This record gives sequence, C-alpha cells and structure tokens, in this order.
Amino acid sequence: MAKLHIDRRYFLGSEKKWVSFESNPTLEKTKGDIYGRCAPCIMNLYEQLREGKGEINLGTAYRCWKVVVLLNTIEECLDVLAEFERDFLGERPVKGRFGSGDETKSTKVIVFSAESDIEKDRLYSEVTVCAVRVNPEAKVSFHRACAELYHELLGDWKEWKETETIKRPEMVKPIIERIRNVLFWEKERGL
Repeated sequence: MAKLHIDRRYFLGSEKKWVSFESNPTLEKTKGDIYGRCAPCIMNLYEQLREGKGEINLGTAYRCWKVVVLLNTIEECLDVLAEFERDFLGERPVKGRFGSGDETKSTKVIVFSAESDIEKDRLYSEVTVCAVRVNPEAKVSFHRACAELYHELLGDWKEWKETETIKRPEMVKPIIERIRNVLFWEKERGL
C-alpha cells in the first residue's frame, strides 16, 4: 500500500511552521523542487521586481497550483492526510506541506502542490471528500502560485495571464524584502 511520508523533523519535535509530506519516503520531489522549481520561480519574480518592471512574466508560477484545506488543528491535518492516503493516494506522486506560516493564527492548513490543471482538479475533488469527513466545516480551495508572493502584487489569480500587470505597485518593496528574507533564511540554513 502506498504511503504519505512526513518530514522526520516533525517527529523529533523540531519547531517548524511548515511540515513537508510526500509519497516518496525520502521526500525526493520536495527536495528537488526547492532548487529546481521554487527557488528559480522566486528568483524570476525577484529579478523582475528589482528591474522595476510593470509587468511580471509568471513563468512556472502560472502553471503551479496549490490545493488548500483550512482546518482547526494539526491533528485534523494529520487525519485528513490519513484519509487521503487510505482512499486516494495510489501510486501517483503527491507532495505538499501542512501547518501555518503565521503563528498568530489558530487555524492550520494543508497545501497540496499540483503542476497541471488535471492534477489540481483531481486533488481538489479527492481532498474535499477527505476534509469533510474529518471536519464538515473544513474549507477547501485552490489557487495559482505562492499566495505570499504573488497575490498581493497581482490581484485576483483567476484573472491572471502568463504575463501580468502589477496591480498594487505599493507592494513591490515589501515583496522584494520578503523575498530577501526568504533567501537569506535559506542561505543561513545551508540550503
């Protein structure tokens, strides 16, 4: 039977805002995407903002989907993942993370990553079934790209094109700073 594997640091009690999970026991896709997909995507945005461009070529961010489940606790996150593993995982690769990037929020989320419309639609349908079983009030949604970087800058993702005009220029400096902080933090961790 296929399994979802959770980053071992979760079980060691390491303080982490986010915990990765994947169908591969070594979290190979997650680790590979850090440098092969995520970092280049963030750098693409950073360079365009630094150059003062008024339009952003989204590149891989345009084809990157997140299926998001809003829940009350980490335990509910783990229960939804267990339901998904049991009923829907199969042999296909699946990856994501759970927790919260904002420690002030009492809610937790699961974020499944998808690289195509078909994969996003399938995950959305399956994850909704699992989430409602665990918490009938769970909210399941999806969106393009990393909300923390793109949505404040470009507005409603449903209206985006592959090259999108910056809708909120006042967010350029804060997002450049947010990216610098992420890159500095990654450098400090030796990633």
